[in-house]
Amino acid sequence: MAVSVSDKNFMEDVAFERLRKVMNEGTGINFQCYRESYLKRRLKVRMMVTKQQTYSEYTRYLLSTPEEFNLLVNDLTINFTKFFRDTDVYDYLKGTLLPELLSSQKSWLRIWSAGCATGEEPYSLAMLMHEVAKHGFGNCRITIFASDLDKNALAKAKAGEYSTRMVQGVDEGLLKKYFDFEDGVYKVKPFVKQLIQFEEADLMVTPKHENLDLILCRNVMIYFSKEIQNTIYAHFHDSLKSDGYLITGKTEFVGMGVNKKFVDINPKCRVYKKA
Repeated sequence: MAVSVSDKNFMEDVAFERLRKVMNEGTGINFQCYRESYLKRRLKVRMMVTKQQTYSEYTRYLLSTPEEFNLLVNDLTINFTKFFRDTDVYDYLKGTLLPELLSSQKSWLRIWSAGCATGEEPYSLAMLMHEVAKHGFGNCRITIFASDLDKNALAKAKAGEYSTRMVQGVDEGLLKKYFDFEDGVYKVKPFVKQLIQFEEADLMVTPKHENLDLILCRNVMIYFSKEIQNTIYAHFHDSLKSDGYLITGKTEFVGMGVNKKFVDINPKCRVYKKA
């Protein structure tokens, strides 16, 4: 007897949910929070690479090939980033926000780069901090917490080594001031690294840091459902000081479920302040 289209769709849905459960258990990451359309799109890439035709086949392949879990996570947590991405945002940080934070007589300035990928964002922030505070930070301690879920990306971030292609667009003066160039590789200088604390973190889990002055979470929310986005933004709200700031990606908005928690102070650059 022929299997109907609706039966095939049902079996495919069941197979997908079993695959997602295996992914959850094998990686420790809750993929229920990711957009289903995004997950399926990225899974097709791994299925093509591994020559698996169905979700059931790929589930069996995963269970028999443990190293595939890491390759799958790498594909799902796409790390496209660059130094000083969106120049207008960094112009606003340098000209307005960071000078305000540095002049506020804080004893400890705490910033979180959430979803830092291979480190370009936190290093860009650290360079800007030095540019703004030309005569040093005085008695103010500066910490940039930089987190990501991808262990491989974090390892590259901690190393702080970038090819010529990866630093394209960075001002020549900044390259000379904040990088050492050795064997064709640009290496972030130790005094820049000193401001940054890299750590593995899942945004779906309640953040461990509190009393933050600024959170940057840019071009990360696109992977999550609206409900999960609202949960993460609520976590950010609770982690910020009463006068703390949040910066999102250019295509990302604080949703209706939590928009009363933030005041939009620069719509173009997606800068919000805790309400």
